[in-house]
Amino acid sequence: MKEIPQPIQDALNDVAKKYSESPSTTNAGAVLRFFCRFVKPTTIIKMLAHSLSK
Repeated sequence: MKEIPQPIQDALNDVAKKYSESPSTTNAGAVLRFFCRFVKPTTIIKMLAHSLSK
């Protein structure tokens, strides 16, 4: 499978958005939430899949 199905992309993006808007309890959580605001999960999955295919 070369592409992530659209319903899965939508679900991942929705979860990341909700996670980024939740309150952080640690410094690591704050950094992760900040990161989730700007980088979509599907981008991370595609980068990991590309690096694993090499």
